[in-house]
Amino acid sequence: MASTPPNQTRAQRMDRFMAFAISGGGLAIIGAVLAMLLFITKEALPLFLPPLVRPAGTASALPAGGIWLEEAGKAGVFLSAGEGVRALRLPTGAALPAPAEGPPRPWRAFTRPNAKGESLVIGADGRLSILSLAWTKPAGENDPAQWTLETRWQGDLPLRDQPRELLHFRLIEGDGLGGGQTLRVVVLLDQGLGWADAPLEATPAPLAWKPIPLEAGLTPTAAAWSADGRNLSVGTLEGQLLDLDVEAGTALASASFGEPIQSLGFALGQSSLLVGGREGGLAAYQRVRVGEAFQLQRFHAFPRLQGPVLGFMPSQRDKRFLAWTPEQAVVDHLTTERRLFSAPLEGRGLAALAPRGDLILHADAATGGLRFWTLDAPHPEVSFGLLWGKTHYEGYEKPEQVWQSTGGTDDFEPKFSLIPLVFGTLKGTLYAMLFAFPLAVLGALYTSQFATPRLRNVIKPTVEIMAALPSVVLGFLAGLVMAPLLERMAVEVLVYPFVVLLLMLALAPFWGRLSRPFRNAFGEGREVLWMVPVLLVGLWLASLAGPWVEQAVMGGSYRTWLQTAMGVTYDQRNSLVVGFAMGFAVIPIIFTISEDALSSVPRSLTSASLACGASPWQTAWRVVLPTASPGIFSATMVGLGRAIGETMIVLMATGNTPVMDWSPFNGMRTLSANIAVEIPEAPLHGTLYRVLFLAAFLLFIFTFILNTVAELVRQRLRRRYESI
Repeated sequence: MASTPPNQTRAQRMDRFMAFAISGGGLAIIGAVLAMLLFITKEALPLFLPPLVRPAGTASALPAGGIWLEEAGKAGVFLSAGEGVRALRLPTGAALPAPAEGPPRPWRAFTRPNAKGESLVIGADGRLSILSLAWTKPAGENDPAQWTLETRWQGDLPLRDQPRELLHFRLIEGDGLGGGQTLRVVVLLDQGLGWADAPLEATPAPLAWKPIPLEAGLTPTAAAWSADGRNLSVGTLEGQLLDLDVEAGTALASASFGEPIQSLGFALGQSSLLVGGREGGLAAYQRVRVGEAFQLQRFHAFPRLQGPVLGFMPSQRDKRFLAWTPEQAVVDHLTTERRLFSAPLEGRGLAALAPRGDLILHADAATGGLRFWTLDAPHPEVSFGLLWGKTHYEGYEKPEQVWQSTGGTDDFEPKFSLIPLVFGTLKGTLYAMLFAFPLAVLGALYTSQFATPRLRNVIKPTVEIMAALPSVVLGFLAGLVMAPLLERMAVEVLVYPFVVLLLMLALAPFWGRLSRPFRNAFGEGREVLWMVPVLLVGLWLASLAGPWVEQAVMGGSYRTWLQTAMGVTYDQRNSLVVGFAMGFAVIPIIFTISEDALSSVPRSLTSASLACGASPWQTAWRVVLPTASPGIFSATMVGLGRAIGETMIVLMATGNTPVMDWSPFNGMRTLSANIAVEIPEAPLHGTLYRVLFLAAFLLFIFTFILNTVAELVRQRLRRRYESI
């Protein structure tokens, strides 16, 4: 048997090695893509995990009338008429040192501490005082036994008449550098509601209650001051919710709750009024301006509770809040209306929510027994409906789809709708493809079928070099050069295509009168060179005609005309700028692949068409273009994927405003640009961080779907024309 030559053996080994290397490289690429997809999915998936609730134990304590929890939930302050201020370690219930000063006991009345640890107290001497609670912690000390509870008492105001019940109070900061605090109180008197206000820095004078008139037949049950203390919300036994101007003594707005109102409170930010009914109804209201008047709008409704709603406690981190009845305690989120926590109770009592919103405490009113739960809900402000549907946000008249991840205050309500970002992505892609697709495909058709070989060897490398331009350079030029230029010459740009078309129609007869030898020698295959002076002359004529058109048709200002005639605002960095700039990035991709596909059409097909009497244009349009359609479609899909994923051009050439408007004269915000803008400010593993990964997942899915559809269509078109 003949031995294999050494050269052939080496070649076989090299073939096996290269086959292994190529297969391994392909599998590595597939593995890398899948690994990226898994990582993106892992980072986005926690957004949709349900809240985790765990019982955290029980403890014994004396009955209390008010509870305030420390931020981490490791200590609590309990108020009672007989004992005053007590501090307990949680969840063991062990006593902690607490200051003994304060109004003389037993207290006649006091309010439950609000989320800031403030309470209003009427001592045994009948004087009104304000209690402010705070914990002083040594640096790095996590043991509550080493903390110091500070109680600050203010006011000590004498009262002319003792109220039946303290309903609500508000500390109002004064204006200017010298402005002090003013206390505003609403109480329940024998004859109805009363209110008073007093500056805390002035010499205390007896506090006189001013009556608050209500319509006949209305019985007040709850009241709460607005954040600025100017308006008073009142709930009645008849189920009416009133918005009052107490200084003017008038009702500004009213709404029907549908059942007797038991409790009023506020979510974080003090703008959303929480209303609880005696039959377990739970809703949120806000003041909205309609015309020249305000209305109370019911903009969130929550699942009904069992029994009368006894009170509310908001979180100081997000829009979640605690509500409780004698039979049930729940934690709901204002924006998404998600119920994060629900637990059955046994009898009346008090409940409290830690400022972080991760610990719930309930104290039985009869025995003082304490029950604790921990709540792990790191992303309550996100839901499927919020991401893809319309949500009613604070300050908005109706549900809308909005993206606004941050605000100027800690109580800002984040808005994470992805619809404006998806809309912006599709809008930017649309305008880019409207500009790039016809130029690239028609340019490829001319280059492959009509241009001379020498001209083709110049055009194709030049267009391919365009693909090497960094997108940041294109974005820089678009934002700083093209956008201001387009703003100054918008009418000229609009007129330019029509001027060029008219100029070509005017010159066409003269071209036909030229001798055929001249046209064959200098025209056929070189038409694009003759177009250069035509385009330049058209540009000059458009610069002359633009101001005349703007003056004659648009009254001298196209921006004013757009605003008055069409209701459209012209932004300097708009979709047209993005379309032009991103089109330059997409054209080389579509042109190169399309030109290769068109050049690959067998010459036998074109020769047969020409032999049958078809003109070169008819041959290109009826034979070459359909035959090359699989490659052209693939080129279009690749360019579309490039446009969808473009970041820097969109980031630098638009205002990055997440608006939903198809107008070409305003901007947009795309998914990719949003990731680039927001990710540096996103806290690690925070809600914004994970929503951005969800946006990346959407981009991945969009690209995957586009590529899959493109391949399926390409294969179908290929089977259709492969028999030709």
